[in-house]
Amino acid sequence: MRTFFFFTAFFVLGALKAQGNLQFNQIINLPFAVSNTTPVTVPAGKIWKIESCMLSTTANSYALMQYNGVNYNLRQQQTSTNLANFPFWLASGSSVIFGANGGSGGFVSIIEFNIVP
Repeated sequence: MRTFFFFTAFFVLGALKAQGNLQFNQIINLPFAVSNTTPVTVPAGKIWKIESCMLSTTANSYALMQYNGVNYNLRQQQTSTNLANFPFWLASGSSVIFGANGGSGGFVSIIEFNIVP
């Protein structure tokens, strides 16, 4: 009986401490250029879900994302290697830089959610 009470109390208190629900807000097709250095910040009260990345058709080009000072390869053209693991979630207030090497850049497809208390 004690165990049942403990687990029930644990889940009820956990539910009360939850951060809220997510509500669809908009689709963002964010363009980026070669050698981009301008950070983009997820707005307050929002969550971003990166769904995919597209590049120009230039051979040997790649897209990257700099997040928390670390570079991540998002996509590479004309190879059999898909370097990204999508979706990728970004918390409110996160700053990222999207860029490319070669070609003329590309687009990142993002779903933006509102955090609803």
